[in-house]
Amino acid sequence: MAARQLVLLRRGYSSAGAAEYLHRSIVPTMHYQKSLPRLPVPKLEDTIKRYLNAQKPLLNDDQFRKTEELAHQFEKGIGRELHEQLVAQDKQNKHTSYITGPWFDMYLKSRDPVVLNFNAFMSFNPDPKSEYNDQLTRATNMTVSAVRFMKTFRAGYLEPEVFHLNPEKSDTEIFKKIIRFVPSSLSWFGAYMVNAYPLDMSQYFRLFNSTRLPKLNKDELFTDEKAKHLLVMRKGNFYDLMFLVKVRKNTSQSTLQGCLSPSIHEVCPIICCFCFAVYTCSCTLEKSLNFIIGILFPIFLLLW
Repeated sequence: MAARQLVLLRRGYSSAGAAEYLHRSIVPTMHYQKSLPRLPVPKLEDTIKRYLNAQKPLLNDDQFRKTEELAHQFEKGIGRELHEQLVAQDKQNKHTSYITGPWFDMYLKSRDPVVLNFNAFMSFNPDPKSEYNDQLTRATNMTVSAVRFMKTFRAGYLEPEVFHLNPEKSDTEIFKKIIRFVPSSLSWFGAYMVNAYPLDMSQYFRLFNSTRLPKLNKDELFTDEKAKHLLVMRKGNFYDLMFLVKVRKNTSQSTLQGCLSPSIHEVCPIICCFCFAVYTCSCTLEKSLNFIIGILFPIFLLLW
C-alpha cells in the first residue's frame, strides 16, 4: 500500500486529497449557452434538392426519373403540409431547435438493445509509466479525475467548448478576459466575430448521475445530481461506494484506494435472503455458512 501511495503522490496529488478542480476557467462554463443560435428549419425546396443530389449517384436514369417525380409530388402535396406544421412547431419551441424532439425520440423510442446500439463506451491506452497500470492504482486515479471533472463542471469552472477556426485570435487569454464581460445573451455573437463557434453544452449535466429508465413506448432520461455514491462493478458483483461526500471533505486519495481495494481483491458478496442485506467475507467457513443460510431460510419460510 505504501508503494501505491507513493505513486499517487508523485502524480501530483497531495496526501490531503486531490486538487478540487481541474482548472478554473475565467469564462463561465455556460457563458455562451443563452445566445446559441437555433438551428433554422431548411426550406422544403432545398431539402428536396439535397435528397435528389444524394440519390443520383446511386440510381440509373429510369430509377432517378421515378424518384424525382415522386419527390416533386411530395413537395407539392403532403410535404408542403408537413413543412408548415414543422415551422409552426418550431415557433412554439423557441427554447430549442426543431430537431431536438425527434432526435431524442429516435433513441428513447427505439426498442433495439441499448447496450449494443446506443451506449457509448471509452477505452484507454496503457499508462506510459508501468507503475500506474496496476488496476487498483489506475481505478483510483481515474475515479478522482472523473470526480474533479464533475465538480469543475458543476461549479461553472469548466472551459466552455468552443470550435476555434482562428485560435491565434480567439483561443487567447486576452479574448477570454474580454468575452467574459459580454452578456450571455450576446456572447456567442462576440465569439463569432473572431471566427470562434461555441458549442452546445446543454447535455453535459447528464454525464454523471444519469440513467435511462425503461418506460412503455418511450424511455426516460433521469438524472439525480444529489447522488453521492460510486458504483463499482467487478466480476459480476456491484459495490456501492459512498465517495463524493468524502471528496468534498478532501479525504486523501489513499483512503479512496482503500475503499476500492476490497472490490478488486478476493472478497465475496453473499446475499442473505432473510435480512435482505449484502455481507462481505473472505473466510471460507463464514462464506459457506452465509450461503447455506441464504438458501435454506427461504425454503424454510415456504414450508412453514
